[in-house]
Amino acid sequence: MLFALLIQSFLPRRVIEVRCLIQSIVDYCGNAGPELFELALMLVNNLGGSITLLQVYAALIRVFIELSMFEDALVTYIEAKKIGVELQLCNFLLKSLVKRNQFMYARSLFDDMKSTGPSPNVYSYSVLMSMYTHGDKPCLEEAFDLLCEMKIRGVKPTAATYGTYLYGLCRAKQVESAWDFLQVLRQRGYPCNSYCFNAVIHGFCNDNQVHKAMEVFDEMKKGGVVPDVHSYSILVDALCKQGALSLGSNLLDEMERNIVSPTLVIYSSLLHGLCKAGKVEEALELFECLKYQGFKHDQITYSIVLHGCCRHMDIEVAYGLWIDMVNHNFVPDVYNYTSLIYAFCRHRYLKEALGLFELMLDNKINPNIITCTILVDGFMKEGLISEAFLFLDEVRQFDIVPNLYTYKVIINGLFKGNESDDLWGFFGDMIKRGYIPDVVLYSIIIDGFVKALDLQEAFRLYHKMLDEGTMPNIFTYTSLINGLCHDDRLPEMTPLLKNMILEGLTPDRIMYTSLIACYCKRSNMKKAMEIFREMKNGGISPDTFVYTCLIGGYTKVRAMDFAELLMEEMETKGLTPTVVTYTDLIIGYLKTGDEKSAYRTYHNMIQRGITPDAKLSCILDLGNDADVDNSPKEKDVS
Repeated sequence: MLFALLIQSFLPRRVIEVRCLIQSIVDYCGNAGPELFELALMLVNNLGGSITLLQVYAALIRVFIELSMFEDALVTYIEAKKIGVELQLCNFLLKSLVKRNQFMYARSLFDDMKSTGPSPNVYSYSVLMSMYTHGDKPCLEEAFDLLCEMKIRGVKPTAATYGTYLYGLCRAKQVESAWDFLQVLRQRGYPCNSYCFNAVIHGFCNDNQVHKAMEVFDEMKKGGVVPDVHSYSILVDALCKQGALSLGSNLLDEMERNIVSPTLVIYSSLLHGLCKAGKVEEALELFECLKYQGFKHDQITYSIVLHGCCRHMDIEVAYGLWIDMVNHNFVPDVYNYTSLIYAFCRHRYLKEALGLFELMLDNKINPNIITCTILVDGFMKEGLISEAFLFLDEVRQFDIVPNLYTYKVIINGLFKGNESDDLWGFFGDMIKRGYIPDVVLYSIIIDGFVKALDLQEAFRLYHKMLDEGTMPNIFTYTSLINGLCHDDRLPEMTPLLKNMILEGLTPDRIMYTSLIACYCKRSNMKKAMEIFREMKNGGISPDTFVYTCLIGGYTKVRAMDFAELLMEEMETKGLTPTVVTYTDLIIGYLKTGDEKSAYRTYHNMIQRGITPDAKLSCILDLGNDADVDNSPKEKDVS
C-alpha cells in the first residue's frame, strides 16, 4: 500500500522516468503476480492515458528478460493476452528467449501463438528456425519440418529463412546437401540472396573445400546474385589460410572493380596469409599502405604483423613495430609478449627475453605455457639446463604445467647438452605428472639415443612404447634403421621393416634414402637397386644424394657401366651431380685403369664450375695453386 501511495505522489512525466518506475515496481514485487499487475494498472490509471496497460506489460516483460526471469516474463505475457497482445510483442519475447538459449520456453510460446494467436508470421518462423539451426548440434529434422509447416500455413519463407536453414545444414557438416538445396531454390524461383550463397561458401571453406566454395561463388555471379563484402571476406580468408595468396589478391582487385569496399577484416586475412608464407616484407608494405589509405589498424592487425616480424625479420624491425603499437595506445597482451619473447630467443638474446618476461609480469599479464616453453627452449639452447628447470619451478605459481611440447623441448635440450643420463629420470617424472608420452615424444627420444650412438637404450625405449600400446610411426623406424646402418647391423633391419609394413606404414623418402645408403656402404648393390626401384614405383623421385650413393656403390665394386648409366639418368632428370658424385666416378675409373674417362669426367666437372674438394685434390695430386686446365696426376687408389 505504501508503494502505491509513492507511485501516486511521484508520478513520472517523461518516458525514461516511466521505465525507471516500472523497474522499481519489479524490484519491489520481486516476481510476476497479482500485486505486480495491480500496481501496473494503478500506474496506467494515474498517468491519464499517456501510457497503455499493454505498453506497461511490454516494459515489464523487457525488464524480466534483462533480469533472466524468463518464467515471470511468460506469466506477464499470459496476463497481457487478456487484453489483447500484439504480434510485435510476441516476436520480441520469442527472439529474446531464443537468444538466451531458453528453447523450451520459446517452443512453448510459439505453440501458444499458433493455437490461440496472434498467428506467427514469417519473422516468427525465422526466429524459431535460427533456434533449430544454431549451436553445435543443429536440429535439422525440426528445421525442415518448420519449412514444411510454413508451406501448409501459407507463410512464405524469405531469403533470410532459407539462409538460416542453409547455415544449419553447413554447421552439421552437410555442405553438399546445402548446395543441392540452394540449387533447387534457384531452379524453383524461391527467394535467395547473397546470405544464402554465403552460407554454402562458408560451409565449403570450413570443410577445407575452397575449390568448391569458388564454384559456388562463380555460380552465384552467373545467377545474377551480387556478392557482398561478406562473400569476399569468407573466400579471401580461406584462400589466404591455404596459402593461395595470389587468388586472394585477385579477389581484392575484383572487389575494387565492383565497387565493394574491402574491410580491415579482409586485409587482416591477407596480412596473416603473407606472414604465414614468410612474406613479411610484403605484409609490412601492405600494413603501411593501409595507413595511407585511411584505415586505422586495430590490435588484431598489429598482432598479426608483429608475430610475422618476430618469426622472420630482424629483432630491430619487430621491436620497432612493438613500440609503434604501444604508441598507438594498444596494450600488449600475452600473445604479443610471447611473440616478442620468441624473437629475442630466436636471435639468442635470452637476457632481453627474460627482461621482457619480467615486464609482462609487472604489467599484471600472466604468461601461458607457450611463453614459458619458448623461454625453456632459450635456456636449453644456451646450455643452461639447471636454469631451465628452475624457471619451470618458478612459473608454477601461475598454474603453468608443462605440456608434451614442453617436454619435447627439454628432451631435445638434454640430448644436445650431452645430458642424456638424466633422461630416464625426467621421463619417469613426466609420466608421474600424468602425461602419457605420444609417438612423437617417444620418437624424439629414440632419435636422440640413436644420434648419441646408444642403440641399446633406443631399442629399450622402442620395446617400452610397444608394451605401452603406442604404435611407432615412420620417423621412429627411420631413426632405428639409421642407427642399425651406422653400426653395420643390417640383418636386424629385416624384422623392423616387416613390422613396419604389417602396421600399414609406407617408407618415405628419408627411409628409402637411409636403406639405399646403407646397402651401398656394404656394397650390396643388388639390394640397393631393389629398394631404388621400389622407391620409384612408389611415386617418390630419387634426389641427387640417392643417385650419388648408388654411383659410389657401383664404383666401389668397379661396375662402371652401371655407374655411367645412373649418371646419365640423373642428368636426364635435371639433377645436378655434386663434387662427391664426380669424385666417386673419377676414383672408379682410376681403379679400373680407365685414365681417359677419369680425365674426361674431371674436365666435365671443372666446366660445370664445380671445384675439386680436398679428397679429390689429394687423389689427383693437385696443389693449391694448380691450374685446373692442366691434366692431373693420379695417385695410387687401388
